[in-house]
Amino acid sequence: MLDVAVLVALVSAVVMAVSGNWDATIRFGVIAVVMVAVRTSDVPLPFAGAFAVLLLVSTWAAVRHWYRQIEHFDLLVHLLTPGSLAAVGYFFLVHQRLLPDARRQTPRLRSAAPVLWVVLVGTTAAVVWEFYEVVMEQLAPSSMNVGYTDTVLDLLAGMLGSAVAGGLVLAWGRRSDTGPQRDGG
Repeated sequence: MLDVAVLVALVSAVVMAVSGNWDATIRFGVIAVVMVAVRTSDVPLPFAGAFAVLLLVSTWAAVRHWYRQIEHFDLLVHLLTPGSLAAVGYFFLVHQRLLPDARRQTPRLRSAAPVLWVVLVGTTAAVVWEFYEVVMEQLAPSSMNVGYTDTVLDLLAGMLGSAVAGGLVLAWGRRSDTGPQRDGG
């Protein structure tokens, strides 16, 4: 699934370039690079694949203005995307030996550490994204429709999505505590 997502991102970048939409071309090019980096970072494929699909959906949503056209779509993306980013970020940081591996911890640490780290990574990502939205609203007021309530709900959704992702990382760690594995997908 991850390789297909990379291909879709690259094709999307080319289509946007041909149509003269340089902002979208850059967005799709950047997410293709991010997906390739994830592919080379020992992130389990189910987590990497979900992240890649959510990146594609959120990018197409921005390009096609689905956030304005589909009610509550923004909230759904803010629920799912930071959580998937947090899980991928956790596995990347484990691969770099900067965080403890959920598969190699004492039972007490295993029950809390991965969830906590994923929530922290996801919440940080949600906060950084909200900073980006505020900056974009100041630079191009018509590009973003943000306000206090939108920001608070987006942050809450990002935190909740990250907590769910933390639970999924913990469940994965308990299931595959024999060492690094890449699940097929």
